[in-house]
Amino acid sequence: MIGVLVFGSLLIAMLVGLPVAFSIIVASLTYIISNDVPLVILAQQLVAGANSFVLLAIPLFTCTGYLMEQTSLSRRLVDFVECLLGNVTGSMGMVTIVSCAIFAALTGSGPATVAAIGAIMMPSLTRSGYSKQTSAGMIASGGALGPIIPPSANMVVYGAAMGLSVSKMFIGGVVPGLFIAAMLCLVNLVIAKKCGYKSPDVRYSKRERLSRIYKALPTLVLPVMILGGIYGGIVTPSEAAVLSVVYASIYGLATRELTPKTIWTVLNKTILTSATVIFIICAAKVFGWVLSTTRLPAVIGGAIMSVIPNKWVYTAVLMIILFVVGCLMDTIPSILILAPILVPVGIEFGMDELHLGVLFCITLTVGFVTPPFGINLFTAVSTTGESYDSVVKGVLPFMVVMMVCVSVCAFVPGLITWLPSLMYGS
Repeated sequence: MIGVLVFGSLLIAMLVGLPVAFSIIVASLTYIISNDVPLVILAQQLVAGANSFVLLAIPLFTCTGYLMEQTSLSRRLVDFVECLLGNVTGSMGMVTIVSCAIFAALTGSGPATVAAIGAIMMPSLTRSGYSKQTSAGMIASGGALGPIIPPSANMVVYGAAMGLSVSKMFIGGVVPGLFIAAMLCLVNLVIAKKCGYKSPDVRYSKRERLSRIYKALPTLVLPVMILGGIYGGIVTPSEAAVLSVVYASIYGLATRELTPKTIWTVLNKTILTSATVIFIICAAKVFGWVLSTTRLPAVIGGAIMSVIPNKWVYTAVLMIILFVVGCLMDTIPSILILAPILVPVGIEFGMDELHLGVLFCITLTVGFVTPPFGINLFTAVSTTGESYDSVVKGVLPFMVVMMVCVSVCAFVPGLITWLPSLMYGS
């Protein structure tokens, strides 16, 4: 009865059109008020939700992405990748995807990746013969690598919510991220050959290549500093995020690309994006308290285990649930609502906790490019100027391949757990 009351009020609030965070609070209040729980619990849990050092990484990595967007760091990155891949069939598409992958390793933000790389690559893709539809779809798909390839805001949120090491999750996301990026490049190659897209008729001399590599060094230092520091155990993800903001800010000031106006733009975007995410996390903390108090996860888990025979069937069911939810709801609230319920069931079936955590994050991330509410689709519309329908048609082949790749990661756990086991031991 309690479960029907809580989840029913959550569903009604969302159907009415309330923002996700407020819908979660309404569902929590339904239980609190109906059971005469002191309202001070609501305030305590809201504050506790934001009181986490780990969550500091979210606004800082977001800020890094916007700083790169406002400076030449992203342009130099694209020039570097272009000089390496510029004469291969479908090279401009590969440059787009590889640039998105590297940019993702610096910021962890899907929309920021779409905005920064899309603004640079859209004209180049068009000049290479790519249709605007395919170009927009490719940019949106490449941007989805942002929350998959570490650092990832989704993994930070999951780690903080479920008590899992964020550093281990980052390492667990490396192989799936590179695997998905490689498969997106393969899709681009097939499309390029089928449609006859040619590589640009440009030949880079040795001096030009060295010049572009030299100019890209300020950008290439960032992933070494961030990922090397985290994986080497030198800094925590939050400390690495601080370093990335300081580095990008110093670069922007030194090159005079950061003016008071652009600094205000960066801070404004960062605050708006991060405040939304953190408010959802605070609301979910209250909802998590309700779930733990009512023992709903245990009840639901017991019901699931009585119906599903083994972990492979459960994995398939979990993937279907996450794909569907990813189409309808943003990733972070999906993680915060579903993980406390579904992850313990997976652990009972003998699934690895790290495998489940990374799988949760990367599967829901496919929702970034899935109609009707994929955030990267809307960012691509504003960045490329294409219509929503056009972007959706362009993204379809890439979306299907991403779903296949994530499914492979689900049924081959070693793709996620191998690297963390190698670095930390089993």
